[in-house]
Amino acid sequence: MRITGNLVNAYFICKRKFWLYARQFNPDPEIDLLLLGRLISENTYRKEKKEIFLDDVKIDLIKRLNENIIICEVKKTSKGLEAAKMQLAFYLIKLKIRGINAKGEILIPEEKKVISFELDEEIEKVMAKAMDDMKAIAEQDTPPPVVKIPFCKKCAFVEFCYS
Repeated sequence: MRITGNLVNAYFICKRKFWLYARQFNPDPEIDLLLLGRLISENTYRKEKKEIFLDDVKIDLIKRLNENIIICEVKKTSKGLEAAKMQLAFYLIKLKIRGINAKGEILIPEEKKVISFELDEEIEKVMAKAMDDMKAIAEQDTPPPVVKIPFCKKCAFVEFCYS
């Protein structure tokens, strides 16, 4: 199984959502929240280099500031900030393995926020443990149990979990 940024983000929000994505269960792409995310992506940061693909990684945006490469993750809101940070950490680790040292930013255009992010040893340890856990969860025959969290209200999988 290949881990992607989307899977990392899902894992840090909800293990059940992660399992569903890992099993290729995908929500209806016409759900309002997903459409809004695509609109934000298409209509913001037009002058920057967007949607860069590297193996199984799709980076939202890359900027250059002096000698620094800045990898950016664009989000609708700051509600899933910790998951967004770990998604960004995943990208930075992938680049580091290739000999590219970069910094990160989480961009939240609707809130006019830019959150700087740098990889450190502690985050790398958290990500290594999470990668092992993701592989174990993905191999399970059944999804993890439903755990009600604030994200459930706007989750594209809410009907799957609560039907």
